[in-house]
Amino acid sequence: MGRHSTTDDAAAARPARLPFTVRRAARRRLVVASGRVVVAVVLLATTTASAWGADARGAQSGSGITTIEALTANAVIPSPPAALLPRATASSPASPPTSTQRTSRSLPRAEFRTDDGRTVVCSGLVPDIGTNGHVPDASMCDLWQAPYRDRADAVVTLTQLNDMYTARFGEPMCLTSGYRTLEEQAALRRRTPQLAAPVGLSNHGWGLAVDFCKETYTGARGAWLRANGPMFDWDNPAWARTGRGGPFEPWHWEYVPGVKALIAAGLE
Repeated sequence: MGRHSTTDDAAAARPARLPFTVRRAARRRLVVASGRVVVAVVLLATTTASAWGADARGAQSGSGITTIEALTANAVIPSPPAALLPRATASSPASPPTSTQRTSRSLPRAEFRTDDGRTVVCSGLVPDIGTNGHVPDASMCDLWQAPYRDRADAVVTLTQLNDMYTARFGEPMCLTSGYRTLEEQAALRRRTPQLAAPVGLSNHGWGLAVDFCKETYTGARGAWLRANGPMFDWDNPAWARTGRGGPFEPWHWEYVPGVKALIAAGLE
């Protein structure tokens, strides 16, 4: 059998419509309820604003603790960034060492007694290399054997080599020359023109060379010196060795880094 729709069936399916008076009363109640919600929201906002205003006035007058203070009383205040903190000054006892101080402490240094009983403390610092034959005293240090001296950085490394040599052979290396002024080089050139370099051309004038006694640069001691000297940046230069076409000077030794720096600067 098929499905049949009638007017009576459609009417029965629709919900019953409420009377007009009932609908009007419901709308009135809805409007009243909505108004109450709005009023409640406004009252809450007003109360909150008043409370904040009272807190602010209390903070200004100094009476009582404010809501903000209560909320932040146990808060952890972060430290300011390090870049904003005051820096230590040179006059402050706790101030960090300057870059110059750090550099000087990191450099090798030498402390030893000379053969005439003096104590030498050589920092190794060379504030000014000067000119050949005129190296400033501030850049020089005495060697262990008076009256010889050399540039401070050269003295520090040569002293380390000498300490090792002394531990091996029971006595320090013997010297016959160190730094020479222009006047001293000129005088030596007049006495031994075949050996002494022209004035202003010797590395003795830069405080970067020494001459050893024969017992130091020959035999077993000489072999030891040739094997160990380069470890401390000291060497007998190529031009001074036999078969190199120049004068044979096995006694003449130079501080290699200092000589290389002169060459790089066009001073050698």
